[in-house]
Amino acid sequence: MNKTTLTIATILAFFISNANAAGIGIIDVDKIIKESSAMRDIQSKISKKQDDYQKEVTKKQDALEAEQKRIESKKSVLSADAFDKETRTFEKRVDEFKTFVDRKQNSLKKASLDAMSKVNDKVKEIIADLSKEKEMDVIVPASQTLFYKEELDVSDEVLKRLNKKITKVDVKFES
Repeated sequence: MNKTTLTIATILAFFISNANAAGIGIIDVDKIIKESSAMRDIQSKISKKQDDYQKEVTKKQDALEAEQKRIESKKSVLSADAFDKETRTFEKRVDEFKTFVDRKQNSLKKASLDAMSKVNDKVKEIIADLSKEKEMDVIVPASQTLFYKEELDVSDEVLKRLNKKITKVDVKFES
């Protein structure tokens, strides 16, 4: 082995040994989202509220459709001005309905994001504690890695600690 090859091999060995000592952890965020009690609780509450909202929306939509049919049936009986007036009033109600639907959708999104933010804060705390305990310099999402050894995965430990710290989350919906 010539001197240059020996120097390169020594440098590579140094970096490889330091990389292993650097304490790297991998976390499967999707697994945490799918399997944590808190996230399941949030998803359950969001789904229930979404079903409630859908019932409200369907009821209002049915009423609007009935009103539209009623107005159309009067077209031949009403004067053009009276028909236009009823049509404009109906269009205002349709716009109000669209605003109502948007408010409900925004309420679901906001409630979901706020609740997930609470869980995310707990996950960050757990990761910080775990990194200190195991002397890890970095914990990387599994989705951002091409390959990793299974022993670097800290997802199960994070999930276990998260389920101990928080199982239910208060999900607040705007009216």
